[in-house]
Amino acid sequence: MGVIGVLSVCVETQKAVFGVPLMGLRKSGQMRQGLPLALMHIVEFVEKHGLSESGLFRVSGKVKLCQELRKGFDQGSFPEFDSGDIPTLASLLKLFLRELPGGLIPESHRTQLLKVFNDSKEEELNQAVRMILNSLPEEHFNVLCYLLYFLSRVAAESHLNLMTSKNLSIVFGPTIFHVPLGPSMIEEQGLCNALTEHLLNNLEHLLPNMYPHASTGNTAAGDWTDEECTQLPLTEIRSKLPKIGRLGRLRKRLSSFGRKFFSCFGSNKIESEEAYAEMET
Repeated sequence: MGVIGVLSVCVETQKAVFGVPLMGLRKSGQMRQGLPLALMHIVEFVEKHGLSESGLFRVSGKVKLCQELRKGFDQGSFPEFDSGDIPTLASLLKLFLRELPGGLIPESHRTQLLKVFNDSKEEELNQAVRMILNSLPEEHFNVLCYLLYFLSRVAAESHLNLMTSKNLSIVFGPTIFHVPLGPSMIEEQGLCNALTEHLLNNLEHLLPNMYPHASTGNTAAGDWTDEECTQLPLTEIRSKLPKIGRLGRLRKRLSSFGRKFFSCFGSNKIESEEAYAEMET
């Protein structure tokens, strides 16, 4: 049975998927391997059937169908998708991210990221950003890795879909970073979009333990090499994401640098979340 078939099998879940915190989805059994089942169901279908879709994520989908699909997820089912409805599924993915309470990257982390993005020297920037990403709550970190890798796959097909990393950053900047209303909103959102583009263009440096194209020098034993990872489907990539709880151990590798770096800015160290119990696969 294929991945979509597996995910289409009914599972016992509480109602409501959209607008629910990631920790809430985990506690209600709606996540596997640190990722929301609904998110995987959408992303992996789009990856399989929609990477060549012109204007992917910029062309609006069918509003009524999007609402119906959302309702299906919120009622505990996994709706059947049609390859002719890729724009609608793209809209559904953006809706899921947009309705995450507090955003995929919480406000405290957004503030830290924008500070280092503005203030860091070029040679220090990736290390500083990497340290902050490494301090994200476990569920948020997993979803961000998965999403960025997927978007890098979309950008790799920009000769067909016209969605370069810059175009994707304009679309996904507001869904990844929830900038509050206010006089500086436009300026801050522009910075968040630029930061999103930087994330997409520097994944191999920012997520060396998670991103499949990481340089072999930073790759843990047993991980894939660049050649082996070329064009791997997301179904295999997500199997490389560590279980909830293991991320805490990975993060310790960067703690020494983080303390030294942030002391230069006078910033408070972002408190690491306690490692959660390992999830079932």
